Amino acid sequence: MQLFQIPFSHNCVKVRRALDLKGLAYETVDINPARRGNVKRASGQELVPVLVEHGRPTAGSTPILLEVEERHPDPPLLPADERERAECIVLMEWADAQLMALTRRMAYFRVLSGSGADLGKLFFPSHPGAVQRVGGSTAAVILRRRFGISAEQDRKDLEEAKRVAAVAVDRLGGEEHLVGEQLTLADITLAAMAAPLQYTEVAGDPAMRALLDWSRGVMGDEFTPPQVRVAAA
Repeated sequence: MQLFQIPFSHNCVKVRRALDLKGLAYETVDINPARRGNVKRASGQELVPVLVEHGRPTAGSTPILLEVEERHPDPPLLPADERERAECIVLMEWADAQLMALTRRMAYFRVLSGSGADLGKLFFPSHPGAVQRVGGSTAAVILRRRFGISAEQDRKDLEEAKRVAAVAVDRLGGEEHLVGEQLTLADITLAAMAAPLQYTEVAGDPAMRALLDWSRGVMGDEFTPPQVRVAAA
């Protein structure tokens, strides 16, 4: 089993967390965001994550999670009850739709507010410092254009993040899990999509703080990916 990934991508973090909870052995293949030939050869497209099992590639975090659940049902990460199972999948889709692009954009805005070397460490971790600085500066220009990153957009994103966090916390209603009494893929998805909010200014918003505290419990060591900790050191 091989997981083609960008190590700090929250979509890839989400898949890693599920695989680890199931106790599955897998090899990670790290993809440079600027060079995606390996993942294209493996799957016929350039996006990550891609999971290859017995030579069969599956692309996209939600399709991967559902495929893994079907092939490796123990321990279960989807409820057995059909209504709860459907609710779990709906909540997965909601978390992706509400938070995936939003929190990625907010996290990148904060990295881009630092030095080009910060971004270079993330994108080019095995290269010399000079390459990291030049590559980071180039990547910064591309990211701003691709994702529409700006101070004005970030102000809007912060307000939207507060709204979504409040909805998520209300949905949890003080319970440990979104659906039923056990950890499910809905919990993993929401927690992984919310985790990049840890890099934002959440001190003044109780809902964002509560959502991050809950997400930290769900994600464990993957709450802050090792690659991000190394780049920030």
